[in-house]
Amino acid sequence: MTRRSVILMGGPDSGKTNFVGRLWHALDARAGALHAAVQPEDISFVLDTADHLFEGHFAPRTEHADRRDFEVTVVPAVGGDETKILIPDIRGELWQRAVMDSEISADWMDELERADGALLFVRVNSDLNVSPLDWVTSQRLLQHVGADEARDKLPTQVMLIELIRFLELTLADRPDGGKPRLSVVVSAWDLVDAEVRAAGPKAFIAREYPMLGGRLNDTSRLDVRIFGLSVVGGDLTEDDDYRQEFMAAGLDGYGWVYAYDSVCNEWKCDADVTLPVAWVVGA
Repeated sequence: MTRRSVILMGGPDSGKTNFVGRLWHALDARAGALHAAVQPEDISFVLDTADHLFEGHFAPRTEHADRRDFEVTVVPAVGGDETKILIPDIRGELWQRAVMDSEISADWMDELERADGALLFVRVNSDLNVSPLDWVTSQRLLQHVGADEARDKLPTQVMLIELIRFLELTLADRPDGGKPRLSVVVSAWDLVDAEVRAAGPKAFIAREYPMLGGRLNDTSRLDVRIFGLSVVGGDLTEDDDYRQEFMAAGLDGYGWVYAYDSVCNEWKCDADVTLPVAWVVGA
């Protein structure tokens, strides 16, 4: 059996932990492109995350551990070899610190070098997203407001670009000799309006994070696909009617991925939330 790693990367509040909880439920239900072949030995933190979702709440941001691993043996729905994948859920703050300090711990580096694929998360409308300052228009204002710690924060798209550089330098080629694969996941995609949704997450990144969009177009080392993601299909925080509907029904049938259909040449909503991982592992 092949053992491969899939690395989850992204800043604080980017949606990684909630995705892992939703992913396990989808793998266990065996309704998507990727199925769980056997029951994992220890997935307590994943079940805790799923419990939050079942109760109508998103799981809180990872605070108590630097790293928690989700290891599961998967098999493509269409048949094929079993693959044991290890998905480390590493705190966004630690990825952020690694970029700020230009250092990464030895165990993370070992995991990156064992991996041939990754998921990079960026969340729509997160309070923790940091936009770069427009110094041309902001300089005079900043002179009046004085010191502001926000000026020292690394812009989100700069951090994401540096994480892509880490991946380019460390990820291994795929077993078939192909390039390492990267799924860029725009989480909370249900929060965008109809016009933005129709244009797709690639256009969203190009507009909101133009440096990141240009970097994704420029990489020759990685095979990149972009997905929109809604873990539960709607807003559990602000929409109480939707939350009550969701709690009455459970996770089955809720949550979706927005993926590009190259045959129809358009973005489509797909209920299979395993797709970003399935594509990375080649299912």
